[in-house]
Amino acid sequence: MKRVIVLSTLVVGSLVGWTFAQSNIDTTVPNKHAWGENIGWTNWRDANAGVQGVNVGVLVLQGFIWGENVGWINVGDGTPGGLGGQYSNVNGNDVGVNISSDGTLHGYAWGENIGWINFDGGAMATPALPARILCATPPGQPLARLDGYVWGENVGWINLADLNPTKYVAVDAATTPVACDMNMDGFVNGNDVQPFVNAMLGGTTWQSVCSGDLEPPPDGMLDMDDVNPFVTCLLTAP
Repeated sequence: MKRVIVLSTLVVGSLVGWTFAQSNIDTTVPNKHAWGENIGWTNWRDANAGVQGVNVGVLVLQGFIWGENVGWINVGDGTPGGLGGQYSNVNGNDVGVNISSDGTLHGYAWGENIGWINFDGGAMATPALPARILCATPPGQPLARLDGYVWGENVGWINLADLNPTKYVAVDAATTPVACDMNMDGFVNGNDVQPFVNAMLGGTTWQSVCSGDLEPPPDGMLDMDDVNPFVTCLLTAP
């Protein structure tokens, strides 16, 4: 309870000092909505025509979700002050949603009318349904997208991938990692070798794991089992 009281000092309504990044949530209608059991649909893309919508970065989320029934939900200001370039989530000055290298989401979002949303909530459910980013697996899933549940004490569960009807939150094609394209320049070639090596040595992000975890089946990490598939991918790239 003390943690919630401390965090509640965050002033979400004040946008002074914010540096907004254009939302990279996909523009397709089914790909920008998440369902809250008690609050209805939330829109992750269209805040201020996308300028203030959610941006899925390498390490953190930034921007605002809009709920017709609950107003704005803030996932972070994009200027994390914690270790490793992520939000510390220890006081009201540095709160937001972090992205681990395996794609799981951690931390807090703040709804001006509904309070705190815990992105670790789904992982603590039984069975565990953690909030996370799923890598694209064409043709069934051509875009990287969110999955799992988050929890709001005042609003219950929010489902990031409601499959009935099929609506979920997906990033756009430019943000979706492609197999072997470790530097995300749109090409698979020798320029991807050093980023692969760097990731293998400990610099993994959710994007590098999605691009480089090539062993069949993928295990959600980069290790020696991915080296030969990566080399094969480079040698057979068009």
